[in-house]
Amino acid sequence: MDRNKFQQLQAIKEGSLLEFTQDSSNCVLCPDMGGRLFASVCGMSVHRIDLECVAKPDRPFNNYGGGNFWPAPEGGKFAFNYRGNEWYVQECINSRPFEVVSHDRESAAILKRVVLINRAGTALESIMRRELTLPRSLPPLLSGSQLRGFLTYQTVDSFEVLNPVTQDQALIGAWSLEQFETSEFTVSFCPVENPEAAINFDFYEHPRNKITYFKHGFSYKTDGRGKGQIGIKKEAGAPFVGFYDVSRQLLCTREHRRSDSLYFNIADNDQPNGPYSAADNYSIFNSDPDMQAFELETVGGARIQNGFLMGSNLVSVTTIAVFENSRDLHDLVGQSLGG
Repeated sequence: MDRNKFQQLQAIKEGSLLEFTQDSSNCVLCPDMGGRLFASVCGMSVHRIDLECVAKPDRPFNNYGGGNFWPAPEGGKFAFNYRGNEWYVQECINSRPFEVVSHDRESAAILKRVVLINRAGTALESIMRRELTLPRSLPPLLSGSQLRGFLTYQTVDSFEVLNPVTQDQALIGAWSLEQFETSEFTVSFCPVENPEAAINFDFYEHPRNKITYFKHGFSYKTDGRGKGQIGIKKEAGAPFVGFYDVSRQLLCTREHRRSDSLYFNIADNDQPNGPYSAADNYSIFNSDPDMQAFELETVGGARIQNGFLMGSNLVSVTTIAVFENSRDLHDLVGQSLGG
């Protein structure tokens, strides 16, 4: 039998993965791959996986795929991904492995000490920590649904700043980006009131006809055929972002569960109106044809105390479910959006 990409990842990284099983589903955490997560549900490999990069991680940006943990902001004067006008990924993020702190059948914790330098030249000495737990419970959205199987996991991603850095020198946010393979059937969506006012387009070129508005939300055709990104404003109060694929009877939701901090503009642009010109707690990214992927992202804010930057904490819950039939999946999404 041919192995799917998830199984091939397991074979390549045998002995270095932290593995978890939930009924008919599997999840792995990869300490030496940026702490990324990958999932298999009902035998289906769910995330985008670059197996060549997994086997030979020697690129300036080792974009393995999966569920990544990343420092925000990407652009602006406090960007962590720019040296002047050159986009790059810092070595401590790109290739330095995490240390395993704990690991049992239903949870794990990994961490590493990093020094991040932002575009303004400020160095942040930080502890970067990711905790994973498998709560084994369905979100209310899926209660009563006829499912072949599902997987739910929670991540707690955090930066603890160790040196004195003021709010005027730097900002930092924990940012969780889950990357999935695209097809003509992959559609991302977000239930939210007043959807026309909920989206922040301050990223790349406007997605335009890829966005469809409904009474209680919107969809974004994340087909990997044109680079685009949107944010969902924190003030909009969206309960989650997700995607569905009726060809595979697949649904994924990502829920942000912490908001008691200072939010700022994470966008990969010059941010002409300053670092506080946007405040999003969700984002959706659609790639160009070269990568053929899209991302569902949750974003944490900065913790500030007496003008000093203390760090950032982000709690995210991801649920991936395979439905018994595509009609039930389609009806559920329609009910969520009011369309």
